[in-house]
Amino acid sequence: MFLLIDIGNTKTKWMLRDHKDVYKQDSFLTEDIDQDHFVFDVKIQKIFISNVASFEKEAILKIKLKKFLCPIEFIKPQKKCNHLLNDYEDITSLGTDRWLSALSVSHSTQKAAVIVSVGTAVTIDYLSFDKNKNLFTFEGGVILPGLHLTKNVLSQNTAHLKHDEGVLQIPAINTANAIQSGFILSVLGNLKSFYDLAWSKSKDANIILSGGDAEYIYQHLTEDLKRHATIKKDLVLEGLFVLANR
Repeated sequence: MFLLIDIGNTKTKWMLRDHKDVYKQDSFLTEDIDQDHFVFDVKIQKIFISNVASFEKEAILKIKLKKFLCPIEFIKPQKKCNHLLNDYEDITSLGTDRWLSALSVSHSTQKAAVIVSVGTAVTIDYLSFDKNKNLFTFEGGVILPGLHLTKNVLSQNTAHLKHDEGVLQIPAINTANAIQSGFILSVLGNLKSFYDLAWSKSKDANIILSGGDAEYIYQHLTEDLKRHATIKKDLVLEGLFVLANR
């Protein structure tokens, strides 16, 4: 039995599974990581962890997991794993979540892909695919502030911009809609740029959306892009399972 843990900036997700089935799955706020969230009556063979939060959170979790008396592996990006190459300039600076998401996608498709994670931050990455070599390459991407982070920064650093809910409106005729629309159009514009790049290289590509606001962004895709898009909310956990299942 494997315990897979994805420590995000806001939420921590986990999954208990073996080689075939998922037995239990849940999440909690990362700020509550010092509480006892892992109570199982099964033997854990190994624990695989992705952490993009602070080192302090990682240290706390290590202590909590000692009771399982099994190996614990904190995953770091690699130059190559299975049929996925990593073309990032400095792989030590690449977020583990982005690497594991790419690893998951490389095991579930035979096409190039644009991977969009919409959470505290928004990451949009391009995964190329060489059909002749059956080889994927993580080509890199962009990082943007997420919706809630965007609102927080604007409300905290400007005198008259409030943290109100808005909707997509072009042109926006109130401040809440202007902020909301700015975020949505920024994500959609970057997504489209990367999809055009993927299409120009391979003439066929998938869009994989993940993260807490994935469905919200999907709703605003054009009908053409929706035909190529899929929502997969647990990409990082799936990437951890690829490593556990080797």
